[in-house]
Amino acid sequence: MEIGFAKVGTPAIAFEISKGNLKFSGTLRKFSRYLIELEAKITGDLDVPCDVCAEAFTHAVNESVKFHLSDGLSKVENESLEDIVEIEDSMIDLKELFESELELYKSNYFTCSECKNSD
Repeated sequence: MEIGFAKVGTPAIAFEISKGNLKFSGTLRKFSRYLIELEAKITGDLDVPCDVCAEAFTHAVNESVKFHLSDGLSKVENESLEDIVEIEDSMIDLKELFESELELYKSNYFTCSECKNSD
């Protein structure tokens, strides 16, 4: 799902994307002249390996995501905005952003219930 950068205005645009048992839903809204704010949640079930025993298990995901999008190189000089994603071709590819956030989430440390209880 792609949305043109210029199409996002002050009233928020809602979106929802599904991939398997996971859902990425939220809003896009104009934050400033050069930035769009993405605020979303990733919810559902994800199969991950336990980082202790390496056995796969199903993990419930309920992750909030919030960052800003810049059309090309960021023109923002306010250093308090740490999370700025530069997009290309003036198109916001929500599927790509979802997959990127999902890969980032998968890099977390996961422990299955058996290993948690054995501590």
